[in-house]
Amino acid sequence: MAPQKRSRRDEDEDEIVAVESASSSLRHDAQRKKARISINGTLASKARSAREPSPSSSSDEDDDLIGDKENYSGPPNATQYEILRDGDFQHLRNPELDDQIQTQKFLRRRQLVGDNHAADNAIIQEITCYNFMCHTHLNVKLGPLINFVVGMNGSGKSAVLTAITLCLGGKASSTNRGSSLKSLIKSGADQASLVIRLKNEGNDAYQRDIYGDTIIIERNFSRSGTSGYKLKNENGRTITSKKGDVDELIEYYQLQVENPMNVLTQDAAKSFITSSTPSEKYDFFVKGVQLEALDNDYKLLCETCDTIAHKLENSAGDIETLKKSAEAAIEKSKLAREREGMRAKLKNISRQAAWSQVGDVERKLEEKEALIAEAQNQIDRQQRTFEEKSHVFEQTEQLLERSRESAKQIDNEMEPLRQEELKAKEAYKEATDEVQKVCTESRTIRASLVGHQKKVNDLNNGIEEETQRLVDINGGSRARMQAQLQDAENALSDAKTALDQNENELPRLDEKRVTAQHESKRLEIALNQKRQEAEAARNRLQELRKKQPDVMAGYDQNLPHLLNLISRENRFREAPVGPMGKYIKLLNPVWSNLIETQLNSSLSSFIVTSKHDQVLLMSLIKQSRVAYCPVIISNKRSPIDTTSNEPDAQFETILRVLEIENDLVRNQLIINQAIEQSILVPKGSAAYEIMFRSGSKPRNVREAYSLNEANRGWGIRYGWIGQRKNLEDQSGIRYHLKKPRMKTNSDSAIKHQETLVAQLAQEKSKAENDYNQARGNVQKCQNAIVQHKKEFQKLKVALQRAEETVENRQTDLDRDNVGDGRLEALEALLVEAESDLRIDQDSYGNVVLERERLDAVATDKTRLLDEAKGALAEQEAKLKKANGKVQNHIQARKVALEEKNLAETQVGDAERLKAKAIAKRDQQAEQVLDFTNQASRVSARVPIDEGETSASLGTKVSKLKKTLEEYKRQQGADDNVIHEAALEADRIHKNAKAGRKEVEELLDLLKRSFQKRIVMFRKFQQHISSRSRINFNYLLSERAFRGKLTIDHKNKKLDVHVEPDETTKSGKGRQTKTLSGGEKSFSSICLLLSLWEAMGAPLRCLDEFDVFMDDVNRDVSTKMIISAARRSVGRQFILITPKALGAGAADAEDVHIIKLVDPRAKGQARIDEMMQED
Repeated sequence: MAPQKRSRRDEDEDEIVAVESASSSLRHDAQRKKARISINGTLASKARSAREPSPSSSSDEDDDLIGDKENYSGPPNATQYEILRDGDFQHLRNPELDDQIQTQKFLRRRQLVGDNHAADNAIIQEITCYNFMCHTHLNVKLGPLINFVVGMNGSGKSAVLTAITLCLGGKASSTNRGSSLKSLIKSGADQASLVIRLKNEGNDAYQRDIYGDTIIIERNFSRSGTSGYKLKNENGRTITSKKGDVDELIEYYQLQVENPMNVLTQDAAKSFITSSTPSEKYDFFVKGVQLEALDNDYKLLCETCDTIAHKLENSAGDIETLKKSAEAAIEKSKLAREREGMRAKLKNISRQAAWSQVGDVERKLEEKEALIAEAQNQIDRQQRTFEEKSHVFEQTEQLLERSRESAKQIDNEMEPLRQEELKAKEAYKEATDEVQKVCTESRTIRASLVGHQKKVNDLNNGIEEETQRLVDINGGSRARMQAQLQDAENALSDAKTALDQNENELPRLDEKRVTAQHESKRLEIALNQKRQEAEAARNRLQELRKKQPDVMAGYDQNLPHLLNLISRENRFREAPVGPMGKYIKLLNPVWSNLIETQLNSSLSSFIVTSKHDQVLLMSLIKQSRVAYCPVIISNKRSPIDTTSNEPDAQFETILRVLEIENDLVRNQLIINQAIEQSILVPKGSAAYEIMFRSGSKPRNVREAYSLNEANRGWGIRYGWIGQRKNLEDQSGIRYHLKKPRMKTNSDSAIKHQETLVAQLAQEKSKAENDYNQARGNVQKCQNAIVQHKKEFQKLKVALQRAEETVENRQTDLDRDNVGDGRLEALEALLVEAESDLRIDQDSYGNVVLERERLDAVATDKTRLLDEAKGALAEQEAKLKKANGKVQNHIQARKVALEEKNLAETQVGDAERLKAKAIAKRDQQAEQVLDFTNQASRVSARVPIDEGETSASLGTKVSKLKKTLEEYKRQQGADDNVIHEAALEADRIHKNAKAGRKEVEELLDLLKRSFQKRIVMFRKFQQHISSRSRINFNYLLSERAFRGKLTIDHKNKKLDVHVEPDETTKSGKGRQTKTLSGGEKSFSSICLLLSLWEAMGAPLRCLDEFDVFMDDVNRDVSTKMIISAARRSVGRQFILITPKALGAGAADAEDVHIIKLVDPRAKGQARIDEMMQED
């Protein structure tokens, strides 16, 4: 049902005066009779045959305000309804006082009303036309306040208003653009569409929960004559296609598109502005402000009262006639009651006879029911056995699946170990090959080294002998030159050594720089990660402080839908419990990530107590599309007592840090996760000491968990593995960093988060310091490389100089050579031998170092190979054990499946036996139902007299029937017929009497309502007239005009007198026909704006208001229209003009200009050409 129509209140008044309230549900299109007066008898007797002259609503009685006396024929004769409605126009006797009151209200309202702003709703946002008039596709986006549609003639400006009228429920004939919708379809097209987007926001929006912030109204029509509407929501989804729903929307927002003052078309605007008569102006006025609609409604109410009174008068004698008929029928019924005793006895015996037969078949039915109950008991016993076997089978199935997953995981872990062993073997073989190769090379180099050493010694001895011989020859000068050459060669050797050392140092410095850069990059990545962690921790802390956490955020997004389905499902034997995390509260948030990771899928699991509930829940899970949601079957039992199985009180266990609200959840976590024997130790060193270095295993401790101080994203588990659980195991646990599924205390969580934020801030500060130091180290390395390169250049220059010195000394020695060249040959051979010796020495030293290095590498590879083989052997042992478990579980599953299938077969047998019993029972029940229905048609169930049977009761019934048949033959009619006739006659009489009373009360209510409405009609007529006059005077004053608006309700005329010269004090002003074209158009615009101000509709349209104005009057009128529009706060204006606006008019933010392009530029036809083609 659509919301009621909105009412708009004037800003400074207590009573509703806008037109939205001036309508009635009595309005319809049926032909109305001429109104008569019969509201009360006194008014009819006082009606006059003709009314006396009544004053107009103007304060001036100048005959010129009415028109030419020669053409005035006087008002038409008034009906009795009009006499009662008008009340001799007493409410319009004091127009000056009315105008004074309205002027005060007008001034006060101008002070109270704020700046113009867009309304929340009833605003047309966009108009789209397809194949409409001359447009293939026309889209116009409107502003919320003042809109000017500008374009050349034939561009389709008026098509905008035509589209608004038609799309908002108007008729084609009211647009003056065509006689039917098909005449407005573009030439060459078969159908057209109009679409309007209507703003729908605010508290008084129309069905906002259905349509949203925008309502899309669409109207489609074709040349075949079909036409239809669609109402769509803001997303374009069709809500309804009923015309009545569109009418409700239009009525709700009062979009009066067929109101001639609300949407003033081009022809109506020309007529109203240039050539309308006082009578035509009055017609526009009463239609625009809804006075005509109110008058028609009240006239209909008056006709309804006359019709009701006439019917009451004509039916006055019918009540007495019905009373006499009822009394005669009741008297006849009294005579027939004398035989009621015998009939009552017959009825009682007939009832007993009927129900005695029912009792016979019911006893047989009870025997069948007993057989069914026994069969059901057998089914229940077999069903319980089946459920127990099913539970055992599911447990074995789960154990098998777990063992398979474990074996698969172990097998998957084998492959990396095999790869590691293979890599270790290859590395070991490669290392041993390298060692053998180096050993062979070492022996070869050593033999060469011994040979070259002997050759050097022999050459040195030969040189000494030759040198001594030459000394003996030249007295020692050559020896000095040779000594100088030797010194130069030593200097050259030192320079080469220094340069070689410098060159060897450069790779080390580069390596050090690269290492420093890698360290700086690593620390930069760590710093960024730490900053992200700190930022995430701060955001989490802000979320905890600002709002309550969403308990469903950590679960599957479809889980709320699943919970909704479960709550509405009534086939569960026991309501499922889940998800399990919903019933768990974490007391210490420090362990949140670790416990969430360890419990993992258990937190998302559901618990049921039977196979039936499991199957039903799995179907709901599939229906709701929850990705992963395990369902566990658990027997209903009391909480598990873990007192004797828990560790010492000094240890904190998972069970002790959890507050579990449901016993089934607690039992499952104890059985499957051993939470009562899993201890929590914050520091890893302490956990290691407790588990492995305390001398013996801690009592009732299966495993221990600790936080990873080095990496906050990981935890550590300490436990035992192996067949005998005697091997120490320490493994990392990588957290699943998702939103928490367990509840926690908000204060504790905030405190823990604050501590974490502070800790992360310190770690971030340390990381920043480390990163800055690393950057400094990189800079130092780069500086050292630069300095080293400078030193290299210096050593290179020194080497060149040393080479020149050696060359010079060698030249001097050659010039002074007095020998036979034997010494030089020996020296050359010595140099060559020494060079070979140095090469062998360097090679041997390098080979020794390389052998030592390769020996260390080979030793390390041997150790890695042994470790890989050990790990692989241990993993193979695990896999063998896991496969053994799988085989055991397969066998157990096979046995459980056979027992389950046997139990299921037995259930089926029992159900088939029950079905046979039910079939027999149903046959008997149908017979019982048949007998019962036949007996029920006789009477309700009655007890059977003791000793009576079906046969004895049948005999008595036959005897009484014969006796009563004789009485009936004497009486002439059946008693029941007589009694029913009496009751019916009495009922008809009472209903007629009550109906007449209700009609009389309705008539009285309608009369009183009519009288009140007539009073309100007069107040509204008085108010709207005075408001229009003072608005008209105010608008004239904006151009220094003065004038008067005359509204004569008696003669149904409206006229204006205007004096353009405000300084002229004499006279009442001139009629519009004596004004210039611009003055006439300006005064008509003032009249139109004053009438608009009196209206309350949210939409106001005007087509080509300035067509007969000069530029001066057009600019003044445009500015005045804009100013008046701004005073009409929240109203939307659509104004059509063929000319561009004056300077400054389009600069305001609330003014929206829409410029239409001439369609002929696109090859389209003119509108008039298109209509001629049609």
